[in-house]
Amino acid sequence: MLKSIYFIKTLLGICFLSLFISGCATKIPSVRKTSSSARSKAWKSKRAKEGKVISGPVKFSMLPSSSSEIAARRINIKSQNISSWRQLGPQIRKSIEYAGRNPSGGLALKRKDLRLTWGQLRKSLEDLERLLPRLDINPELLGRYFVWYELQSGAEMTGYYTPVIEASLIKKGPYKYPVYRVPPDLRKARPGQTHPWSEQLRKAYRVENGKILPYHSRRAIDVNKVLAGRGLEVAWLKDPVDLFYMHVQGGGVLHLPDGRLRTAVFSGTNGLSFKGLGRIMLEKGVLKRSQLSREKIKHYLLSHPERMWELMAENNSYIFFKLTRGQPLGANGKSLMSMVSLASDPALIPLGSIVAFRTDIFPKKGSPSRRVNGLGLAQDAGKAIRGARLDYYIGTGNEFKYTAHHLKKRVPVYLLISRAALRR
Repeated sequence: MLKSIYFIKTLLGICFLSLFISGCATKIPSVRKTSSSARSKAWKSKRAKEGKVISGPVKFSMLPSSSSEIAARRINIKSQNISSWRQLGPQIRKSIEYAGRNPSGGLALKRKDLRLTWGQLRKSLEDLERLLPRLDINPELLGRYFVWYELQSGAEMTGYYTPVIEASLIKKGPYKYPVYRVPPDLRKARPGQTHPWSEQLRKAYRVENGKILPYHSRRAIDVNKVLAGRGLEVAWLKDPVDLFYMHVQGGGVLHLPDGRLRTAVFSGTNGLSFKGLGRIMLEKGVLKRSQLSREKIKHYLLSHPERMWELMAENNSYIFFKLTRGQPLGANGKSLMSMVSLASDPALIPLGSIVAFRTDIFPKKGSPSRRVNGLGLAQDAGKAIRGARLDYYIGTGNEFKYTAHHLKKRVPVYLLISRAALRR
């Protein structure tokens, strides 16, 4: 009996083995499970048409050499009001000087998708400077000698300019709104110094009765007048809203009653967080989103003086200035160039970077838009410029106000690094 059972089992085993070998066995497909977090990281380009970036991750991806040369040929330096590539030379030299002040091996950009040293940025600028005489005839050389890193998300581009503001060096008549220099009690941590308090206090703080405190807010300075009467005023303005926006711009050109000009240059900050007037007024239900142009915001504030200071005080950030006779300066300590200089977030696009972009601007009211296929230099920064955002410097003078205020568009952006620099 036991032998019969053993014989049957052996026979069944042979049958199953033969079925498997002949391919008759049924295969069960394996199922790969995808977590929701993994799906959320995937991204598919949603470009409605060439050059229009809708969405994507904030990361850099390298263009193929052939694509870089095509993109380089599209750059039209004349769209930036420049007749020859050679005219970029002095401005590139300013970026070279800035990059050279940093350790060559130090990291200018530290990201998972791209790491660059200050030495590589400087080498890229030097290579661009040497290439300038050849670019008028052969702009595609920018694609041949440089690697183009595309920012997949693109960047929101806005515009800024240096306004010319009516001001006086003494308080008189309508000139009653003060421009303050850096107060002597504003302290900042030394490089490398650590403290047990917050990041905000490391940026700026004060000591009162032996206690370490954040520096005075805009409300304390403008509403409570804590700095008044201390001899800190360097100028006086007619218009309080112009003063607020001079803080936002980080500087301005002051037109004095006798016709002289002085430049108010960024000199320091209270280290507190920035909040734009548009956002403040939208959150409080003062204006609708469709009404958030700078002209309408200013009109509302001046028409409601009882609310004006309270609304502006919601932005804690406060800027201090010094007066010079020179041109407006960027965050790199160098003068800016109209239609070339860009303000960026240094954590994404370091100061000193070479940036290719494409945008549309409106030169004046009622005129059609004009396409700019440009090459810019990251030479400025600002508290409001964070992440995938670029602020395009339009120029100095109130004639640039319309163009600057009517530029808000997501644009394609490329970071250019010379191939020789990457071999270092």
